[in-house]
Formats: sequence, structure tokens, C-alpha cells
Amino acid sequence: MKAQTIVAAAAALFGITAKATFSGTGFGTWYYDLEESEICGYDVSSLNNGNALCGWYTARTLEQVGSEYLVAMNDTQLKEDLTGYCGMQVIVTVNGVTSDLPFFIGDGCQRCSEGSPDATTYSESGAPGLDFSYPALNALSGGEACDDGYIEISWEITDNKIYDLFDA
Repeated sequence: MKAQTIVAAAAALFGITAKATFSGTGFGTWYYDLEESEICGYDVSSLNNGNALCGWYTARTLEQVGSEYLVAMNDTQLKEDLTGYCGMQVIVTVNGVTSDLPFFIGDGCQRCSEGSPDATTYSESGAPGLDFSYPALNALSGGEACDDGYIEISWEITDNKIYDLFDA
């Protein structure tokens, strides 16, 4: 994690600007939490020990990655270009306010790859969006992550790699 912090700090220090490689609108949901095993009445402990899709090379679990800022994106899209998306910075906006949390792509989201990419109504069986850790979604939602289980978001995935999931 030290190397990722140095890369992010150097980019900020030298004014390196990232360009968006993909953007979208949809719904943010949560699926893991590294600190708590029970969230909103659900046991998420087994998810923490599941392999992150971007950790396939080193067989890293969410727990081994060790970051609440790992984000899951459209599973199908991610599988088409793992090296192009894994570890890349994600800029998330909620209600017109852009978050400064250091999100990065690290996993695939099946729900995010199902249903219409233009859906404006949330559906558990398929809706565009991103999956977050519970603490991250709770921060983005102003402490209301358990209320509906989702929030409306927009996002940009940039070409700025802030986490290297392929490092052993």
C-alpha cells in the first residue's frame, strides 16, 4: 500500500491530471466490509475472503487487498480489459458533490452487468452502477447505506492507476 500512496501523492504534487476512460450513471450498492462481519442484518464475512477479480494473478482476497476503497464495476466490461481497469482511480459523484475518497477498480459486479445500462430504477437483478464497501457507501450516502441499500451515483474511471493489484 505504501507504493500506491507514493504514486497518488506524486501525481497530486506534480499536477498530473487523469483522463476519464469510462463514465456512467446508475446505482451504488455495498457488498463487503473489512471491519464488520454483519452489516444491515446480513453476514458478509464470506465475501471478505472471496478473491477480488483484479487479484486473480496473485489470488488476493478482499481481506488481503485490505482497502475499503476497492470498487466493483460491470463484471463483463472488467473481464474484457483487466489491465486497463484494475487499480484505476474512480471518481464518484453523489447529488452533484464529487467525493475525494481514493476509490479504485478491484472487482467485478454481476448486478452491474445485468439489465439495461440506461435503467433509471434500481433492481437487485440488474442495474448499472458500482459496488462499494459498506463504510464507503455509508460515507457517500451521508450515513444512510442501510436505508435503501443503494444510492444514485455518477462515476468516471480514469487512466490514473492508484493501486497495483497485480503486485505479489
